[in-house]
Amino acid sequence: MNTETTQSNDQEINVEEIMEKISSYFGFVPKIFQVLSENPPALKVYFDKVEVMMVDESLPPLTKEFVSIGAAAALGSPHCLNTHLEVAREFGATNEQLLLAIILGASITETTALSQSLRVYDQFTGE
Repeated sequence: MNTETTQSNDQEINVEEIMEKISSYFGFVPKIFQVLSENPPALKVYFDKVEVMMVDESLPPLTKEFVSIGAAAALGSPHCLNTHLEVAREFGATNEQLLLAIILGASITETTALSQSLRVYDQFTGE
C-alpha cells in the first residue's frame, strides 16, 4: 500500500489521509482502496466519488449500508457483500436486518430475470 504523498497535475494527493478517512468510515480499508493506493490519482478519483456518498446525510449510514448489501447481493459480489455486512454490523445491524437486505437484493435480481424472460416467452408464444 502506497502511503506517500504524490504530486499529480500540480495537485498534491495525500494517500495516507485518504486511507485514514476510509478506515474511519468502514472501520478498515477495503481491498479495492488498498490496491488503488498504488495509483494515487485513480485512488483519489474513486475516493472522491465514494466520499460524496459517505458524507451525504440524505440517508443514515446504516440505511446506506442496507442499500449496499442489497446491491452486492443482487450483483453476486461476495467481497462487497462481506465489506458492507461488516460495516452494517458495526453500525448496529441485527442478523435479521442483514438477512432481509440480502433477500431483498437477491429478489430484485430474480424479478428482473423473470420479467425479461417472461416478456420474451410472451412474445414468442404470441400471447
